[in-house]
Amino acid sequence: MKAWRMLAAVGALALGACDGSGGGAGGSVVARAGGQDFTVATAAELLAPQPQLPNQPEVVDALANLWIDYFLLARVAAEDTTLANLEVGSLVDQQINQELVMQLRERVIQVDTAISEEELQRLYERDQPGGRVRARHILLRVPEGAADTQVDSVRAQAESLRTRALGGEDFAALAQEFSQDPGSGSQGGDLGTFGRGEMVPPFEAAAFALEVGEISPVVETPYGFHVIRVEEKVIPPLDESRDLFRTQLQARMMAEAESLYVARIVEEANIQVDTETYETIRQLAADPGMELGGRALGRPMVTYEGGGFTVGEVQDWLRAQDPNLRAQVKAAPDEQLDGLLRNLTRGELLVNAARGEGIDATAGRRDSLTAAIRDGVKTVARQLDLLSLTPAEGESAPQAAHRAVLQILRQVVQEGREVFPLGGISLALRKQYGAEVFQPGLQATVDRVEGLRSQMAPAPSPLGGVPGPGDTLAPDTAGDPPGGKPGE
Repeated sequence: MKAWRMLAAVGALALGACDGSGGGAGGSVVARAGGQDFTVATAAELLAPQPQLPNQPEVVDALANLWIDYFLLARVAAEDTTLANLEVGSLVDQQINQELVMQLRERVIQVDTAISEEELQRLYERDQPGGRVRARHILLRVPEGAADTQVDSVRAQAESLRTRALGGEDFAALAQEFSQDPGSGSQGGDLGTFGRGEMVPPFEAAAFALEVGEISPVVETPYGFHVIRVEEKVIPPLDESRDLFRTQLQARMMAEAESLYVARIVEEANIQVDTETYETIRQLAADPGMELGGRALGRPMVTYEGGGFTVGEVQDWLRAQDPNLRAQVKAAPDEQLDGLLRNLTRGELLVNAARGEGIDATAGRRDSLTAAIRDGVKTVARQLDLLSLTPAEGESAPQAAHRAVLQILRQVVQEGREVFPLGGISLALRKQYGAEVFQPGLQATVDRVEGLRSQMAPAPSPLGGVPGPGDTLAPDTAGDPPGGKPGE
């Protein structure tokens, strides 16, 4: 199954393929890239002899995307082994934008992170980091779909039980009689010990606010209404984590300052999301390579003071994401798509703000990043032996690249050769040379593999059934003399 795991990994990392519906030469082509075809016959020939690979369109799709990536890499290397003709501007821009935002952060976020010993002690007692409590609780559940009157009735019962506990009745006995928590009710409501982040926030906040022996007000959580009593509480002394706690506080102060700055930038931008574009996002997530006209690509999905975020920009972003994330976008409700568009716009606003502060990359920095990216691509091409392609007599450079890549794919599928995912370079290559994966070709390959494998199936055993992996069709030789069968 090693080859399947590799192909599955490639399928998760393949970027920007166009799931074309044209079928490519009547369904005989699985993929096309840079003017070269990856045919159904070729794909089936690679996959059919490997019965451990599931015969599924997803496997064929992974193989087709790997062929696209490696063929385009071989093609660009065949044109110039220095890869000077590889267009990496979009990848450089991504890296530059990240660096601009980091430089903006360093310039505009100025926070006094000095904390006195008195303040440190006060905050430590408030936050109680590393603290653990042992508590009991009484839980009263609210029936699903309950009317307001039912909710009020459950709350009133919880208040009554709290009053009885405050009046001196045994809390554990009350929990054992009334709590509707199946896990702790029979144990007198005992939850054992827990720390920060182990309970839902309202419950945690109430429990850590209590001293030993205190009983909380009625607490509402998604589980119902709780009354809590703290039995034990252990807070490590400040001296055990003084430096770590101070560092955490300073990081929190920086994060809060950043949030305030970003919130101001967003508020001033007056972001407006076009709610009618949600379905367009889902369509692009399902088919990030769909062809759109210039007018459609330029349609703003988001507008803000001084700019906007277009369909084309969202499409480019989706192409660079893995299929799992695109599947989440495709299935996301409107409110999540709204958040996605606002987050993408927020990133663009911060880059604009950096440039507004006079922060930008130098030509030298761009050249350095370009060289670094090309060096990384050359390393992969060298590992794949694609930097020394020599066309055979009468063979063009693209044909030589195709031949070399088919040999690599055979080694991946049949011998478990390591796969080198291209990441963002895949998108750059596909933009530069063009690439498509044809859905009818995927299914046609599955059908052809099924036919080929049926022809390869072992003949039935004369004794009935099909031989297993450890079976043999040779007659029993237990009685043969040493050295083999009679006559050998």
